[in-house]
Amino acid sequence: MTRAIAVCLVLVLLTTTMTGCFSPEGDDELIAVGDLTIIPETLVGAQFQTVEFSASSSMSVHVPYLVLDSESGYVVNGTTLDFDGAGSASIEMLAPSNTNSTHFLLGNLGRDKWPLRATNQSWAEWFSSSMFEQLPYSYVEHPVGRENDSAYTVEDGALHSTGLIDGLNVFEWLELFADPDSGYNERWGPFTLNDPTYMRAANFMQAELQGIGYDAQIHRYWLSDFSYAVNVCGYKEGTMFPDEWLVLGAHLDVAEPGSPPAGGTRIGAHDNGAGVALILEAARGLAQFDHRRTIVVCFWSNEENGYDGVDRWIDNIPAGVALSNYLNADAVGTNWPGYYTLVVDIIPETDNQINEQWPMVRLAEWIGSNNNDIAEALRLGREIYNTEGYASMKDVDSSDQQRLSISVHESQRGRSDYERIADQLGVVSMDFGSLTGGSDCYHGPCDTLETMIDMMVTDNGTGVQNLVESFDLISWWLFNLAMYLDETPIYNES
Repeated sequence: MTRAIAVCLVLVLLTTTMTGCFSPEGDDELIAVGDLTIIPETLVGAQFQTVEFSASSSMSVHVPYLVLDSESGYVVNGTTLDFDGAGSASIEMLAPSNTNSTHFLLGNLGRDKWPLRATNQSWAEWFSSSMFEQLPYSYVEHPVGRENDSAYTVEDGALHSTGLIDGLNVFEWLELFADPDSGYNERWGPFTLNDPTYMRAANFMQAELQGIGYDAQIHRYWLSDFSYAVNVCGYKEGTMFPDEWLVLGAHLDVAEPGSPPAGGTRIGAHDNGAGVALILEAARGLAQFDHRRTIVVCFWSNEENGYDGVDRWIDNIPAGVALSNYLNADAVGTNWPGYYTLVVDIIPETDNQINEQWPMVRLAEWIGSNNNDIAEALRLGREIYNTEGYASMKDVDSSDQQRLSISVHESQRGRSDYERIADQLGVVSMDFGSLTGGSDCYHGPCDTLETMIDMMVTDNGTGVQNLVESFDLISWWLFNLAMYLDETPIYNES
């Protein structure tokens, strides 16, 4: 038995249609599903684990999930196992975080092309489609069960409380940081020579990054004789391409007094404590693995008043270093599975061309739908964006329509630090966000965790339960994106 990394998944994600990439081989016979046995009987969701495949006949088995390659030590974006006759093989595989089953594809020995589902389609929809019926491979569906922390109820977020990373951990971190008595509020800037409140928060974030395995640094940049910007960044050096940086980030500052439209906030739980917590949780998972490229995690200052933090960091990138991709989180969490749209912006968009960043759109949709039951939400989000536009999701409160939607799209506007990295460096960048301008609490005193919880109450769940699920979805989405992009970056081709 030999193992080969499957490259056709990348081909599927980077092409507009699947039929032009593959030509079914009419002489192939379908492999019997019963010819493959998988142990354990139920995989543990949100965890890397040893999975044993035993074949009773010759076949190739495609695994469309993240796998820890034993030879290189890197995480790879799926793999194909080849069995030349009866045999068995074990791999370290990451089971999906929020689906009840995995799907493994069975083809004749040597098959290295696997026509796959649309990126905003579920596996179940794909296997029941007329297109799949014409293809020369079969599949095995295998159950997944995610464990719950017994210390919590479902209403408190127990369904998303365990794993390599988890949404409940994000919620509890934000709960600590957004506590009005925590000492980490009023992060307005910093603008002065001495801002103890901001520096207390910056030192806290440096300690958090250092504790989970990064070389954490505080970068201070003078803006004038009386003001400065302060970023907190953690670095985990890549072992193959150390001078190519994959960056995750969120702004640490909050809207200062007088900020429109609502006059500023002390706490800024949604904008942007939630983004900071999500990036920190994704970074915690990434720190546990070796990477080809250097992973950089930054918490920017002065986003609310001119992007000084990210601008100065860009100015000071070391000579010879290039950025591969950038992932951002800003004003996020009050969205799916609540009645607000999860908005995933991808830039740069130049010259008003259509689909310049389509490869990243498709990759993001694929990763989201591979780990969560969100295909229908993705299709609805695409429809809303194409028919109603960006403002209908970010600047208009349409929660009374109870639309369960997630929109992944190439955007004509950037509204956070990712705009600067995309515009100044030409790096394909992505932002996770949700309702801002349409919220009464946007840049207002009521931007608190309690407000977020109230916004996330639905007919099917409590505010805490849904918020934890949202945090889990996004932190896992960020983690998986970073793993895919570490192996295969998506460069700007516009």
